[in-house]
Amino acid sequence: MTRMMGDSTVVADIPATVNIAAVYASGDYQAATATVEARFPHARYGRCWIDALGTRPDANVRDWETGDKAGSLEQWVIDHNKTSGKKDATVYCNVSTIPEVRQLTGAQVLGTDYWLWIATLDGTVVTAGADHLDSAPYTYPGVVACQVKGQNLTGGHWDMSMVYDGTLWVPAAPAPAAPKVSAASAEEALSAIVSQAAVLGVYLRQ
Repeated sequence: MTRMMGDSTVVADIPATVNIAAVYASGDYQAATATVEARFPHARYGRCWIDALGTRPDANVRDWETGDKAGSLEQWVIDHNKTSGKKDATVYCNVSTIPEVRQLTGAQVLGTDYWLWIATLDGTVVTAGADHLDSAPYTYPGVVACQVKGQNLTGGHWDMSMVYDGTLWVPAAPAPAAPKVSAASAEEALSAIVSQAAVLGVYLRQ
């Protein structure tokens, strides 16, 4: 099921109507976890952390756009997947920089080792499929999300994306419930403790 994701340099500007909040894990607009949690509790919202500097392989996405192209993109994919324990590294880029991303990820394979979050911002939708970017409907391999609307289309200080992969950036799993103890079980446990205490008392008096 396609979900809506919002991202902004200001956490408070992302509307609460989104399914997933995308925020920065590094760079000038790095968000505090407590701030994100206060507005988007992880139990209810998916969360996507964006690495703008290439210094946070534990983040979900590597931002690859003008001003945010530091470090090795290939190494980031490798390091992220090692940290994550699965091959879910995602690179954010626009359509024109896809060839650059493909080149700089080196031996890492699109659709196997890493995935793409494509930015169009003008309402154009790109979905997963064969390389077909010349005319609508636009498709490209390994696309898991598309940033469809920029601020001029959302009407606010935030951008809107559609996320196609239901396994990515999901709400936190609820903590397992504590096992329920029946009254009968509690009574049996108490009886056993009393019996053990009585035996111990006899032993100590000997």
